[in-house]
Amino acid sequence: MPSIRLGRTDEALKATTNFIPSSLVKVACRGKSDQDVEASKIQEKLVAGLSRIGTAEDETSVITDTIYLEIAVLVGHRKSAELLLNRLASCSRYMTPHVYLKYIARHLGGGAALLERYNEARQYYQEAIKICTNMNFRPELPLSRLQLAELLLEHYPDEKKEALEHLDFAIKEFREMKMQPSLERALRHKDILKA
Repeated sequence: MPSIRLGRTDEALKATTNFIPSSLVKVACRGKSDQDVEASKIQEKLVAGLSRIGTAEDETSVITDTIYLEIAVLVGHRKSAELLLNRLASCSRYMTPHVYLKYIARHLGGGAALLERYNEARQYYQEAIKICTNMNFRPELPLSRLQLAELLLEHYPDEKKEALEHLDFAIKEFREMKMQPSLERALRHKDILKA
């Protein structure tokens, strides 16, 4: 994940394992593309793999499900996102451990936003921001604030001032941490607002 956050796609691909196949890393690095055949294949694998949810064979870890939720949101796969959102909702206050350190509420916010459950998404992002602020958890804090800013700009136009505050915070943090892909994403919003 650090390589992906820093925009080092080649480095991220070298570090792939059986746990996270290279196809998922490529999608995570690139993001969603409507013309992406590989993303479409991943969407179908996600749905097939999630058919185990709620069965006796359901032994997937929270780490794996959180990663798959992130990928489902990136590729815009609503069915997978809904299954995983429902499955992980009780884990919103947790972080995934070790190498894949993520705050789950941020990803739940992404899933809720994809499913057009905007108030729910906002609550998840606010929860992530609160906990990450208390823990001084970088880079999850600016990522959570960026996603909340995007949600506010798109679905709560009367709250543009708050969205800009989140965006400014995220831009500053992304610059300091050299998180180029996230910085570029945040700056695009600023450019759109200036136009």
